[in-house]
Amino acid sequence: MLTRPFKLLIGKSVSRDAQIVAGEDIATVIASGNIADGEVVVLDKNKNVLAAGATKSDSDTIYLCQGTGSTFAYTNEEGTTTSTNRKVVFSDPIQASGIKTYKGRSYAALAEQVITLDFTGLTPTSGREYVIRVVYKDLAEHPGQFTQTFRYISTTAVLATWITAFVAAINAFPGRRVVAADSGAVAITLTGLQIPEANTSVDDIEEYRQVNFDAFASYISSTDTHLAVTPLTKTYTTAASSGSGTWQQVRDLEKVAQGYKGITNKTHFPVIKPAMQTSASSTYDLITIEHDNSYLSSDNQVVKKTPITTVLALVVDAGQAVQILGALNPWMESCGFEAITI
Repeated sequence: MLTRPFKLLIGKSVSRDAQIVAGEDIATVIASGNIADGEVVVLDKNKNVLAAGATKSDSDTIYLCQGTGSTFAYTNEEGTTTSTNRKVVFSDPIQASGIKTYKGRSYAALAEQVITLDFTGLTPTSGREYVIRVVYKDLAEHPGQFTQTFRYISTTAVLATWITAFVAAINAFPGRRVVAADSGAVAITLTGLQIPEANTSVDDIEEYRQVNFDAFASYISSTDTHLAVTPLTKTYTTAASSGSGTWQQVRDLEKVAQGYKGITNKTHFPVIKPAMQTSASSTYDLITIEHDNSYLSSDNQVVKKTPITTVLALVVDAGQAVQILGALNPWMESCGFEAITI
């Protein structure tokens, strides 16, 4: 099976350091903390800061470089020691001839699925057992479809009272995967609940996923047969959407990227891995570059290519976005791709 090596760089909401100017070499960039934690810089093939407006004729290869939260001390040959040099991470080389896609996507909030069951015109029958059945479609662990059934024996012929009682009956069940709400005293809205095992912190083991369901209403007749409740209008009010650049999405991308660094132990303790760079209090704009990197085969006879994905996640409204795109867009345009905005 083919795999696509993957790297993720996560930028924070910081402004561009005044010491990082076009042409500065990487030694200057990292020295004395010039590059900040979470600051991202575009570098040329020699790992010097790429000038805004530079094209592939100026450098046929670029790198993305991200400052981390760690620093180190270094003593040069003359015996001079600096103690605040910034550790950085680099993208794989992005070669102009191998770029396949260059895309930008602004943050979009996630949305849970919502279904509205509108019973306008219904006169409940006192003493009749009504049923709302929720069928879940997102449980890969469960063969087929998983169903939860909520029952209420009506004690009223008043629709508003019936709605309130049914909503309470649904929300009283601790194992439910939806939350019910009264909508205008004539309808019930069912909203998918967030799955807590993947929505608590950046260190959750599970990947984020959403509840996907359908709902049906019926009642039990005197012969114990389920008959459809009428009148009933069912509306798929909101479709489930994972959004773009949510902290859950970026966290899951970061976990995938860790595997390419050799960090695969996430369940057995002690778990030895670096602290997550994703912040659960942040939202992100995403820049994705898919590219092929050329390399010489081991027998020095054939030039081969390997597919790579590089993703840059920038905190929304990050002050450095202007400088990053000011260098990336002109260079990408010279490679035949449209400029992006985030």
